[in-house]
Amino acid sequence: MDTPGITALLSTTATALLSTTATTLLSSSTALPPSEGEEPTPEDEERVSSQALLILVSLLIAALLTSYYLQRWRIRTVHETVLSIFAGMAVGLVLRFSTGSYIKRIVTFDHTVFFNMLLPPIILNCG
Repeated sequence: MDTPGITALLSTTATALLSTTATTLLSSSTALPPSEGEEPTPEDEERVSSQALLILVSLLIAALLTSYYLQRWRIRTVHETVLSIFAGMAVGLVLRFSTGSYIKRIVTFDHTVFFNMLLPPIILNCG
């Protein structure tokens, strides 16, 4: 298995995905988001939902790549979870100061999803 070729492909893909995310967010900021009182059009909902999904997938790919490189180079000084937390904080900070309220509502933490869908498998796996 050619690991230098695979790592080059993964890093190229991650770079392209992150640049696409940045380009999409910057280009979509020119369109006026709906006001607080009005309902967004279905096209706006679809665009914002796809942007939120792109951001989340980009974070997952970045976490996968950092985990891979930390294991490959045997870096033990920092854990991969710490890097994932800082990446999430950086993206959250960018979203907080750059976008409208509609995308913020989509990517916010929903405690009901966490407690009803994510937490039970974690508890059952430990038991």
